[in-house]
Amino acid sequence: MNAITQNVVAQNTDWTKIDTQIKHEGKEIKLPSDPQNMDYDDAINTLARVRDQENQEFDVREIIKGAPWDTLVAVYRAMQEIYGVVLSEGIKTFFGEIKPDFVTVHTGAGANDRIQVPAGQMSLPGVSSPVYVSMFPGGTIVQGTVRKRDRARLVEIANRARELISTASVYRGKAIRLNVDSDGDLELSEQPEFLDLTRVNEGDMIHTRETEALIRTNILAPLKHTAECRANRIPLKRGILLEGKYGTGKSLTSRVSAKVATDNGWTFIMLNRSQGLKSAIEFARTYQPCVIFAEDIDRAADREDEDVNDLVNLLDGLISKEMEMMVVLTTNHIEKIDRALLRPGRFDAVISIDAPDAETAERILRTYAGNLLAVDADLSEIGDVTSGMIPASIREVVERAKLSMLTEGRTNLTPDDLYISAIGMKRHVALLEPKKGEKTPAEMFSEGLIGLLGSALNNNEDVATNTALQSVNAGLSKQLRRANGNVETLAGMVAGAADSANKAHKQATRAVEVGERVLEAVED
Repeated sequence: MNAITQNVVAQNTDWTKIDTQIKHEGKEIKLPSDPQNMDYDDAINTLARVRDQENQEFDVREIIKGAPWDTLVAVYRAMQEIYGVVLSEGIKTFFGEIKPDFVTVHTGAGANDRIQVPAGQMSLPGVSSPVYVSMFPGGTIVQGTVRKRDRARLVEIANRARELISTASVYRGKAIRLNVDSDGDLELSEQPEFLDLTRVNEGDMIHTRETEALIRTNILAPLKHTAECRANRIPLKRGILLEGKYGTGKSLTSRVSAKVATDNGWTFIMLNRSQGLKSAIEFARTYQPCVIFAEDIDRAADREDEDVNDLVNLLDGLISKEMEMMVVLTTNHIEKIDRALLRPGRFDAVISIDAPDAETAERILRTYAGNLLAVDADLSEIGDVTSGMIPASIREVVERAKLSMLTEGRTNLTPDDLYISAIGMKRHVALLEPKKGEKTPAEMFSEGLIGLLGSALNNNEDVATNTALQSVNAGLSKQLRRANGNVETLAGMVAGAADSANKAHKQATRAVEVGERVLEAVED
């Protein structure tokens, strides 16, 4: 290209339409030479244009999803890593200055497991405008009106916070309890409770030998040998159902599982209501590998619109094979669960936790007696007496025996102490059993309630109210028979029936009022 052609190209080049990148390198000011040499005037105009663009303000809003308290800590740590210092600022308003917030976040079960993190308006080194950090039920928001060149810094903070959620979360590898509201949603407006497992040992879990083997194989083994399971392509997506009567040790099994899980890098989530299983599964995706433990899933039948079988079906719909999530459910009423849902495709294991046999009862006695009992003491006879008792009753046998020891001024327990205490407990437990042919309190309560509704039907002359009461009575009678003695379930049904009857009465009253107005209009 000759000099004349170069001059023509230079005159025809519109540098405003070319994305010219500005870099700070070395000690020279370099101008582009493609498609031709940029002259000084174009260079000055380009720099001015870039300067104006970088000074233009943008509204930036980054959302870090997760537990609000966890994400707030992650944002604060990300700011510290990137900038070294984070300064909280008050917000000046017409009514005065709003002081910055410092939020105390629990990071463990210990009294000193706390961290204070700022929330609200903050200033960061090199960022000309303030940044606002706030929590909401779904996580934490980082936002601000900043210049273009500062926009990337807010994005950097958000991305680093997301990485910290995955690698250094407050809840990852810990055991927490989550509360569930009446709609089945997690109550994340309150901080999760950390479970104190310092005094929990695997040896505390005492069941029959067969039950212990099943628990260790199906629950504890994947927790202890996670890497080996991955190497052998054994899915870590597991569903376990523990079934058994009240007091047989399902809750203790949950605490031992929590201890083993956290010792091996798993997150453990305990739900206070099984209705929150769906929300908990979504929550736990961030904290895999994770165990979700929900007790008494039969209580899901308390609600008319939600059946325990629907709860079990969630395992198929929400947890994929690639997820590393173990869901352990317990029930006191296995008969309420459809047999089709108990097949291996739904549950990897259904483990029955029975009352202790004689050998198991003897081991429980020795555990609670500790060093007070001679190692070679013969407890076979006492094991026979306490066979079939729930662990709590067996523990009470030991506590009563200790009182006998103290009464006689001794410092050790004898088999006689335990035997006499066991006989007394056996008679005590026998008094609690219903006599042959005698109705249980729950059965009498159910029949009395149904009779009360029947009496209301017979004595009520209002047709609309009577029809509504008949519907309530029929539905409640069916549900009471289904409850099969579950007192908490019955209490829920009573409340529901009362509410339904109240609504029916109000509807009937409104219907009568409308009818009277219609008659008056016709007569007029």
